[in-house]
Amino acid sequence: MRGTRHGVLITSGPDGTKEEDTFACGHCGRIVTVKPMCDPADMGGRCTCCDSLICKHCVDKGCDPMEKKLDRWEARARLIESMRIA
Repeated sequence: MRGTRHGVLITSGPDGTKEEDTFACGHCGRIVTVKPMCDPADMGGRCTCCDSLICKHCVDKGCDPMEKKLDRWEARARLIESMRIA
């Protein structure tokens, strides 16, 4: 899975310890738990443009990968900083 960040969420409480698989949305970075045997559409889906797993909140928003957002934010910060110096 190119561009997909995944992991395991471990929670413990009075009922014992529970482990769930997770992935980070490729568009917003939201952590999504993967329920066993659930319909993939219930978790979100896969973006056909950037091939990332995405959360259900980003499904209908178009392709805007997190890395591209970070590039835009960093470019904006550099521009603002350069305007202060001049």
